[in-house]
Amino acid sequence: MASRRMAGSADYKGRLNAVASQLLDDLKGTDRYSKSRFIDEVFPEHVTLENADETLMALAARTPVSISGNQVSGGEAILDPKGRVNMDSIPTNPSELSHTAPDAVTSADPKMRALLNPDEAVTSANPEYARAQKIGRAMQANDQDAYKKAGMPIEVDDDAAAYIAGQLVRGKANTPLRSNGFVKSGGVGTDSRGQILIPGTNQRFNDADKKTQGAYLDQRRNALVGQWLRQGGASIANPSTVIVPPGQLSHMDHVRSLSSSTDTLGEGGWGYSDSPANFSYLDAEANVHSKLNYDIQSQHNLMRLADFMRQNNMTAPARLSQSQLGDPNRKRLSGEEAMVRQATDKATDVMSGGEALLKALQIVNGL
Repeated sequence: MASRRMAGSADYKGRLNAVASQLLDDLKGTDRYSKSRFIDEVFPEHVTLENADETLMALAARTPVSISGNQVSGGEAILDPKGRVNMDSIPTNPSELSHTAPDAVTSADPKMRALLNPDEAVTSANPEYARAQKIGRAMQANDQDAYKKAGMPIEVDDDAAAYIAGQLVRGKANTPLRSNGFVKSGGVGTDSRGQILIPGTNQRFNDADKKTQGAYLDQRRNALVGQWLRQGGASIANPSTVIVPPGQLSHMDHVRSLSSSTDTLGEGGWGYSDSPANFSYLDAEANVHSKLNYDIQSQHNLMRLADFMRQNNMTAPARLSQSQLGDPNRKRLSGEEAMVRQATDKATDVMSGGEALLKALQIVNGL
């Protein structure tokens, strides 16, 4: 049974946020604010050991808040018996995310318009619009470094990430992250990803002895949590600043492909696939794009084409199912293959299919 308690001064920010969220819900007749956490209400610009507990408590689920006159009760952090935060219980609301999958993306969402058309002027002071524009520009230019910078607004010290990683648990049994599947996300240790090397070495993870594997997984836990924290808990590819905890709604995916890495190609590869610099957390819809095609410029092109098709009442192919996403033998398409598939697979006549193909060519060639 989880314990409910105040965590001393470290919980001041978290409880204040809980009360403020309830006030906003009461004023606006919604439950939007209590159901969600956003980057700016949880994270300082720089997470250090000194403010790590405060950040943890701001992430934690809360007891219900009751406001009667000038009396406020509730809003305490819900922690496990050892005072740790259950990652699965961090409040999140997937409806706060912008749609990015081919069968749902639309520029009718102003934030997605800024991402799809980043060269247009952004007049809103809302930070989500600036975030959208930066992500869109990076994807349009196929600039991996700018893409990660846009989606990683928080500075996090390594020792703070390690401490927070040790204070997070998963599941009904409050299992530490090191003792569950979290540390092997991305396929480490599986036969289908058997070529994965321990970064900086020529040793395959699967070939290492148990002691070496264990030490590497300890480091990996800290690196994965650090990546998620640097993203402010949000999806790296989504303009929304809503926090999405790792799990069904947020997937760790490598930015660059294993097939073209040093792990697979040797010296001809771009680098080690499992390097922390190659980690990212994506919401479920953005993960559909990544699983279809690794190239972020191609992903941006696909979103723009899907938006055009939606505006012209053309049907885009359905997104990949969870079983398809998890199939290790699923083929990743080239940018060209993905664009042709999207333009033609559901075309009902030659004219509409040809029009979508023409738009695809115009997008790819910047016309």
